[in-house]
Amino acid sequence: MLRDVSLYLAKHNYAVSVVGRTTAKLKRLVEEGSPNTMFPIKADYNKDSILEKVEEAIEQRGVFDLIISWTPNYPLVERICFMNENENLFRLIHIKGSRRYFHDELIDIPLNCIREIVYLGFIQEENTSRWLMHEEISRGVIGQIEAGGVGRIVGQLHPYDSRPE
Repeated sequence: MLRDVSLYLAKHNYAVSVVGRTTAKLKRLVEEGSPNTMFPIKADYNKDSILEKVEEAIEQRGVFDLIISWTPNYPLVERICFMNENENLFRLIHIKGSRRYFHDELIDIPLNCIREIVYLGFIQEENTSRWLMHEEISRGVIGQIEAGGVGRIVGQLHPYDSRPE
């Protein structure tokens, strides 16, 4: 879902370690980007092996300047951020669904981590509403990467009762 974000980062000279579960999709992403800038990590966010693979990526290419995470597994995000702890500042762009705007949990991050939150809402069109499309989500995240700051809302969160089912 963040394919366009990964390609944007690769195009802007980031070394992109991208996590995915599907070998074929990761391979296509590397081909679209560049083998010199895209580094696939085949893993599932819900398995402990992801931590080993992230640690390998840090050992091979150094700590991350930017972490973009869209997983509800907050303990995993915390652990990855602490694995990345060093003397330099780094950014965590934490992508969250609309419910998290109203009811969220705290997250523990290192002092050198600047946390920015991107909330994903919905689009209201006439008498209906719909969830955001991949391109809209990517544009919102790229906007956050470029602008920085506390965070942003992509789409709308109110009226809450108008959310799609």
